[in-house]
Amino acid sequence: MNIRKRKLILYFLGAYYRSIANRKVNEIDPKLLEFFSRKELVQMIIELFDDYDRSSLAELSELELLEIIGEDILVLSYVIEMWREGITSVPKMNQQEVHEFFDQFQMGAHYLRSKPVEEWDEYDRSNYYAILWKRGKTRRVFAIFTSDVNEEDKYAVSTKPSFFFDTKEEAQEELERCIAEKNFTQGELKIMSLWKIE
Repeated sequence: MNIRKRKLILYFLGAYYRSIANRKVNEIDPKLLEFFSRKELVQMIIELFDDYDRSSLAELSELELLEIIGEDILVLSYVIEMWREGITSVPKMNQQEVHEFFDQFQMGAHYLRSKPVEEWDEYDRSNYYAILWKRGKTRRVFAIFTSDVNEEDKYAVSTKPSFFFDTKEEAQEELERCIAEKNFTQGELKIMSLWKIE
């Protein structure tokens, strides 16, 4: 599914959330168990509530986990946040993620599996992105950055772009809209390509 369609779905999820946010019904539909694994329910509880840790949830059934969540709207808020993060997720390039990827695809002998990420050069990073792409884990997208962001820093900026674009043309249209509507001047923004997690 392309990014534009994902943004549209995210928009309607948000609109639906706002329309039901003030309802007085506090219930949760057990049918949700068909859509979430036990692991996902535990993660949802940990994300939604500060009172729980994984060990306190270990012995509970899926239905009991769902009862802790308590309301459909909380599930919806969690789904919206995961959907939002999914639109802008990029490879983290940390050692754990690299190990998990190579182990998942049984590529433990690959030189990048044992080379510390901190020692990777541009060739290593490019090679890793190419492997991710070949395995269907990433795809090339475009984003708008401020003009002071360098190529090597585009994955590490503290204020990452809020949305990606499927094509450079879509990004260019948004850049022009930002200049026209948001008081940016020509040259303050630029378009860069990057890899997005699928």
